[in-house]
Amino acid sequence: MRKLFVILLAGVSIAGTKLNAASNPADTIKSRQLEEVTVSAIRAGRTTPMAYSNLSEMEIKKDNAARNIPLILQSQPSFVAFTEDGSGVGNSSMRIRGTDATRINVTLNGMPLNNPESQEVFWVNLPDLSNALQSIQIQRGVGTSSNGSAAFGASISLKTTGARSEAYGEASTALGSYNTFASTLAGGTGILENGLSLDVRYSRVLGDGYIRNGKVNHSNLYAALSHYAHRQLIRLSYIKGVQHTGITWEGVTAEQMKDPQYGRRYNLSGEYFDEVGNRFYYDNETDNYYSDIVQLLFSRELIDNLMLNTSLSWNHGYGYYENYKTAREFKDFGLQPQVIDSKTYERSDMIRRKLMENDFYVANLGLEYSTERLKANFGALYSLYNGAHFGKLPWVKYWEKDNAVNLETFEWYRNNGRKGEFNTFAKAEYLLTEQLSLFGDLQYRLIDYDFSGKDDDLVDLTHRFNYKFFNPKTGLFYHLNERNDLYASVAVGQREPLRADLKDAIKGKDKDAVKPEQMIDYELGYRYRYENFSFGANLYYMDYRNQLVQTGKLNDVGYKLMENVARSYRAGLELELSLKLLKSLHFDANYTLSENKIKNYIAYFPVYDSSDKELERLPELFPSTHISYSPNHVGFARLTYTPFDVLYFNIQSKYVSKQYLDNTSDDERSLPAYSVTNLSAGYTFRKTGLGEISLQFFVNNLFDTEYIANGYASKFYYRDGGKDTPNSYVGYYPQAMRNYMARLTLRF
Repeated sequence: MRKLFVILLAGVSIAGTKLNAASNPADTIKSRQLEEVTVSAIRAGRTTPMAYSNLSEMEIKKDNAARNIPLILQSQPSFVAFTEDGSGVGNSSMRIRGTDATRINVTLNGMPLNNPESQEVFWVNLPDLSNALQSIQIQRGVGTSSNGSAAFGASISLKTTGARSEAYGEASTALGSYNTFASTLAGGTGILENGLSLDVRYSRVLGDGYIRNGKVNHSNLYAALSHYAHRQLIRLSYIKGVQHTGITWEGVTAEQMKDPQYGRRYNLSGEYFDEVGNRFYYDNETDNYYSDIVQLLFSRELIDNLMLNTSLSWNHGYGYYENYKTAREFKDFGLQPQVIDSKTYERSDMIRRKLMENDFYVANLGLEYSTERLKANFGALYSLYNGAHFGKLPWVKYWEKDNAVNLETFEWYRNNGRKGEFNTFAKAEYLLTEQLSLFGDLQYRLIDYDFSGKDDDLVDLTHRFNYKFFNPKTGLFYHLNERNDLYASVAVGQREPLRADLKDAIKGKDKDAVKPEQMIDYELGYRYRYENFSFGANLYYMDYRNQLVQTGKLNDVGYKLMENVARSYRAGLELELSLKLLKSLHFDANYTLSENKIKNYIAYFPVYDSSDKELERLPELFPSTHISYSPNHVGFARLTYTPFDVLYFNIQSKYVSKQYLDNTSDDERSLPAYSVTNLSAGYTFRKTGLGEISLQFFVNNLFDTEYIANGYASKFYYRDGGKDTPNSYVGYYPQAMRNYMARLTLRF
């Protein structure tokens, strides 16, 4: 990969001598307009009656301290980010309005990025992607129709950087706490006389993480070859992500955090003991993934006011978890007991590897028609996903020398998923009067999903699922005057269950036990702008049927378990404020006050005997209870001081109120409220012999706060002599204490 990168950069430096863009700036402007068409069909515009936020390339880079995208976006309204490794370079995720990442639609250049089975984007699989982005839009709620999985909490639209008018080069290095190291090399030709441009970026991220085994070894390559012609853009882009991350989903208990032998940074992943009780750790307790994303974009202005946008994409992924497991029964892997030196072993220590390989093909067609009074979009998409899941045993402690089973080729399970989707939408914004515009949006999704083969517990998964969803949306936008805007909308969202949910239903002998989700999203908003001040308020009410909510439990590979609840809702008020206090002093803030409730919720708690055998499940009714992982208060404030164009200081603080780890509103299984403050500063030397040099310095968790941003929990009973005694298990993911990062960037 490094050789390929050097060759591409050499081509960049040679081709960059043939620029023509500076002599023809009008063509460059047209190119920029064509680039925006690639995402305009799914993004909200100024008069779209939805709640949304936009981040520019400069804003993305200012908050980028070698951390994953969820940590960069935590300044946004109703947004909660968290990370397993504590430092933000390992596994990281997010929730918006309390909804988890499986319900957040993510597109890259208008093409779906969510894995069709888990319906989640694992950001760690695309390390340092933020450095390749030109802009981000976050739509909260159902939002406008998009490509890929249905949005139930938000949509995130990512747009990669386009060609620049002139040749450029960039090199960046960052060093920080916990041996974090990040480096980036980038270069581009600019737009040449023949309309071609080449942009290449390579990144590497290393680190130990805050908790034990939170190590990362990531790399990312982004390359884009573009051709600009009159009224036309063709772009071929490629993203290669390689991630090796220590497994961190085990978390830590409250007792372990208080015990000096363990502490906040303890992680039991990979831990095992020898015959005399000595503790050891398996060093390759890792999560590994290799991803390749290829996108081909064609955009053309067919006639005045009519744009054609078509795309093809192929996402290929291969990855595996590797765990050290102690005293596992051979029969659980479909194997016979092992006889060694006349001794029979029913159990053995072993290294277990769970693998997956998948291909995701997408074809997209879009048309956009725009006049002074009408903006209309039509989109159609077909996707096909093929994914294989299988398991191997690289090492078994007790294994017969002449065993007929070859461990190198042995698979104890293999199952496949094939998921096809047809998605089409039509939407329009029409200016009824000079002040009032009408928005309409119709989406239809058809999904065919097949399972075949056996799961890791040797249960046959062969089943087929079909879903049809019609999701209409409408709204009004009223432009009172130059300072004041009002909007209102109502939108219907429906979505299919996840692969993990469907597996549980199959194993429960009732494939219809997990139902599709439905939601009606009501939004009412107000925006005010005047000179150095802007303000926004958005009221929302999200009314659910059969919402899939987190139970608080995890499976054996750290995946969150879900369950349908018949009736639930999320209601809230989102406030945003931006104020220029002085010429050089800017204040931004947002705050969300919400209520997130389930009506008539029945929880089932397992009852075990002294041998840990499950006897039954006890039901308990909760007439009204909080939805798990849904804080009632989320706030953010940022103060930016820019005494000169080349110098800035930034201090920002995030507040998240108490969150319950299950759906019983029990304080024993909850996360306490936390507030964390970060400080950053930057200075740019614009005229040097080497080019432009920028220095950035970050202090994360400035006040050294001990806080926890995520966790998991379960409640159960032990029965002894007819008496049931309640117990709970709670795991936490502590976040890093005060830590530092410094970045040096050279641009030429």
